[in-house]
Amino acid sequence: MMDATRKIQHQLSGTRSLGEALRGRGNSLNALRLVFASCVIVSHAWWLGGYGQEPALFGIKLGTAGVMGFFAISGYLITISAEGSTTLEYVTARVLRIYPGLVVSAVLVAFVAAPIGALMTGGRYSLSGAIVFLEAALALLIGVMNTPPIGTSLLGNNDHFDWDGPLWTLTWEALCYVLIGVLVFLVRRRSPDRNGTAAAILWLFAAATGAVAGKIIAGGFGANRTEFVLPFIALFMAGALLATMRDRIRMGLLPCLLAVVAVWGAYLTGFGPALAPLPFAYVILSIGSLPVASRIGSRHDISYGVYIYGWPLQQLLATLRLPSHVSPLVFAAAALVLVCPLAYLSSVMVEKPARRLRARLLRSAHFRPPGSRSDSVAS
Repeated sequence: MMDATRKIQHQLSGTRSLGEALRGRGNSLNALRLVFASCVIVSHAWWLGGYGQEPALFGIKLGTAGVMGFFAISGYLITISAEGSTTLEYVTARVLRIYPGLVVSAVLVAFVAAPIGALMTGGRYSLSGAIVFLEAALALLIGVMNTPPIGTSLLGNNDHFDWDGPLWTLTWEALCYVLIGVLVFLVRRRSPDRNGTAAAILWLFAAATGAVAGKIIAGGFGANRTEFVLPFIALFMAGALLATMRDRIRMGLLPCLLAVVAVWGAYLTGFGPALAPLPFAYVILSIGSLPVASRIGSRHDISYGVYIYGWPLQQLLATLRLPSHVSPLVFAAAALVLVCPLAYLSSVMVEKPARRLRARLLRSAHFRPPGSRSDSVAS
């Protein structure tokens, strides 16, 4: 306990850089991602349970805040991964991080959950609808289209179309992977130092936040996901920008508090989505640098599984009419209890074997052995 207290005091003293604080495994980023995934499930309880309007702060729902945190952390980690990888290493890592879990979950939703849902609701299961859903999910198209319904298998649920709503964010996360990868590798061909990458990502961040500000001035964001996602892209780029300057940015309690004030002030002005990404990302990474929860997710990171399986499980619970008997928080708690074992199985049986496959592929291609890079926390 004393050692942990000393570590926290050292982290908050302002004597360490962001890169030092987040290097290795002695941080709480995995724990934060699990918290964010849980926030998404809690937030979705209101919609999927038909409870009415969900509470929000400055128009930001709890689930939206969770996705914001995901994008900020991903921007940081993915940029470090790109900086320390060859092109093939980077592409292999990104594909094997997202796709194995996505494939298994999409198959389970299309051919297991949806038939059960149809049986429970008295609706109709559609094999052709299941195939269309599977194709859209695996092609990462759900972020630019409505999730294809699987017959009327959700008949009677408050959301009677969408079997896995959170998958829409994967489209845009993958796009950010591509943008950062292309940018880092193009800059590296011209300049081996990190300053060129920082300048390029700064321009990308400025473009994203400028687009967000333009939408606000023009009257706000519409229901179209391609508009709604702009603030998330800005957050991803904010995390990426901090990654390029990680050895020059100091960690400390006072800077973190000032960043919190900056985020609050930005949303008070109505320009939060444009002005808050950078201080918000700094706050998230500062909290993630603390070692207090470093053991959570160190062996089994279940955050991805919680994120992609939470919604389907909530839909199945809704077919049992559980929301009509319990409060939104109890409904969310039930989903969390059920999703954790499923997410654990995904981590152990799908995601970890995929990481081992990645290591074997890279070794067979005579790349650097796993752990030789500086981004040992990159996902």
